[in-house]
Parts: sequence; structure tokens; C-alpha cells
Amino acid sequence: MNSIQQGRPGLYVRRFLAACGVLAVALATAACGDSEADQRKAFIKFLDDINQRTGVHFLMPGDADRAAFGDYMHHYTIILDFNKDMKVIGAEYQDAMRKAGVDPGVQAQTLEQMVARRPMFPAMKAATNKTIDGFQSRLARANAERAALKQPDDLKAVYAAAFDKLVTRPVEAMIASDRALLAVLDSSEKIAGYADEHRAKLSIKGSQIRAADTRTQAEFNALIKAHQDAQKVFQEAQRNGDRVVNGR
Repeated sequence: MNSIQQGRPGLYVRRFLAACGVLAVALATAACGDSEADQRKAFIKFLDDINQRTGVHFLMPGDADRAAFGDYMHHYTIILDFNKDMKVIGAEYQDAMRKAGVDPGVQAQTLEQMVARRPMFPAMKAATNKTIDGFQSRLARANAERAALKQPDDLKAVYAAAFDKLVTRPVEAMIASDRALLAVLDSSEKIAGYADEHRAKLSIKGSQIRAADTRTQAEFNALIKAHQDAQKVFQEAQRNGDRVVNGR
């Protein structure tokens, strides 16, 4: 007998009347005259704030911050653009899974449900593989953009910590989780295929399955074991992703 278990607000600059145009220009010029050292100091302080927080936080710099960072704002934009593109890739995955006929957050709870999903598994695996490729490609681009940056040593160390926290570790955790999901989908597909092709030898009542002979039982047991092992890896990958993102 076997049982299947499936497991920030910005800062705003006041607009002055046209009569104050000369003063506005003078102030803007003074702001642009901040030294590189001051800009770097302001940017390092901002990154330190991110690094000291628990979990992943994409803080949005206000207008005053952007002015204070000077050219270093581009360094943070690399991280922000990465996050924006990751959201797009994630949304495309959700859409592809729904088009395949399933909600990504809903798992089959019984063998009958798993068998019913058998035609959907190829599309589900294709969507997951495409998402992994998208994550890897976008990470490679972010790494290349980072490598091209010119940073003094004090900034480089703080930026590296922020980049690892906001970019590298989260996406690597998602890739690991998706790869583990592929193993679950593959094992589910094999179980569904076997059950569908051996209906005459399997008695299915909800989550309980009995085989008519020892050979069928042994073969089915092996598939169930592989499925359970894949689920354990997937669940651990999800827990690790939660630790990375939420810091717990």
C-alpha cells in the first residue's frame, strides 16, 4: 500500500516660480559640484543600510539621494534593473504555467489528479526550463555590467555585499528551486504514466494505491520513492530560498 503526498518612499524637490530660476540653477550647479569622495560616501552609507537589514530589501533612492550619489547612481541602477527584469521573468512563468492548464501554486494531491495532469507535464517542464534559462541569462548580464564598473576599494567591498544579497544569492536560490521542481515534475510524470498504463494492475482509492502483483508493486514503489526524494530536495530548496529572501 502506498500513499502519495504532494508536497519606499522617495524625496521630492519643490518647484520654484520662474522668478527664482537663477537661484534654482545656482543650487543645481552647487549640487553637481559635490566631490567624488562625497558622492561615494553617500552611496556607501545607502548600501550599508541595505546590507544591515534582515532579508532582501530593494530600497528606492529619492531625488536627493540620486543627486548625492552622482555617477554612482548608475551602479545601483544595475541592481534595480535586474530586480525589475526578474519580476518580468517570474510573471511570464506564471502565465506559461496557467496556459499549460495549472496554477503554479497548486499541486496534485492524489494519483488521479497526477494522472489527469499527465498531458500538461511537458509544457510545465518547458516553462520551468525557460525560466531557469532566463534567470541565468539575466544574472550573467548583471555580472558583466558589474565587472565593467570602476569602484574604489572601500565602495567595492560594500557594493559586493549588496550585490550578493540582492542579486546573486536570491537568483541562485530560485534557480536551485526550479531545478528541484523539474525533478519533481519528472517523477510525477513517470508515476502518472505508469499508473495510466497499468490501470488494470493498480487499485486506486484516493491517495491509497494497491498493486495486483509483486512486480508491479515493486516498480511502483520505486517510482514513489524517487518522487518522495525529489520532493524533499524541492522543499529544502524552497526553505533555503525563504532564508535567503527573508533572512530566516
